[in-house]
Amino acid sequence: MATPAPASAPRTAFVGCGNLGMAILFGALRSGALHAGETLVVELDERRRGEAADLGVRVSADAADARGARTIVLAVKPQSFAEAARALGAPGGAQLAVSVMAGHGSAAIRAALGGAVRVVRAMPHTPAQVGMAVTALARGEGAVPADMDEARHLFEGVGRTVEIDERLLDAAVATVGSGPAYLFLLAEAEIAAAVRMGIPEREARVMVTGTILGAATLLDRDGRTPAELRAAVTSAGGTTAAALKVFEERGFAAAVGAAMEAARARSAELSR
Repeated sequence: MATPAPASAPRTAFVGCGNLGMAILFGALRSGALHAGETLVVELDERRRGEAADLGVRVSADAADARGARTIVLAVKPQSFAEAARALGAPGGAQLAVSVMAGHGSAAIRAALGGAVRVVRAMPHTPAQVGMAVTALARGEGAVPADMDEARHLFEGVGRTVEIDERLLDAAVATVGSGPAYLFLLAEAEIAAAVRMGIPEREARVMVTGTILGAATLLDRDGRTPAELRAAVTSAGGTTAAALKVFEERGFAAAVGAAMEAARARSAELSR
């Protein structure tokens, strides 16, 4: 059962802990980037608080308990930020606020939290849960190099980090934040097609998952470009060529580009 947060200030406080926040929390605790006894989760949902408490962290339903934290991880939905900021109020000092929210710029975040916090924006994704996230980090309003070091320490505990300009964060949402869903959709479609062709679902899942993992690992470790790797497995007149022809005829690349543009536009809308 979830227990109330004690009066002592935590080192790190998560304000909001949905699917993404829980993935970061789980991965960071497992890697040692966070320590359970120094971590607080503020979450209104009782079930989520219970899940966090099961990991050994302190929990609370009151955002005011996060005010004294050295680092505040803002992991609420973008649409809920205004309400969360009112509940959190102005933290007691010049803390670091690490936002994993889409949309909201660092200047707006800083203003909503009283104007003194230093802001780093981060765009990770749910593979943080298995230590394989890629997190885009951007230095925001008031942040200093040491703040970027702190953010890197947290997110390198759950995978890799890349640093970009804040103006590119909406594009990072489309590339990194939403990216796993694109791959899950592809896997879903491939498994369904394999089943229609007669392969049992269990075996189809193993085959598709293993293929995606193997191809991604090769892409990561091999020095060749995606186009070069694709060409290496595409013989003229062969089976792969027949499949890729269908993708090309149906505008696969254009559809991917349009989907990512839609994600970027929606991220920008969420800050208005």
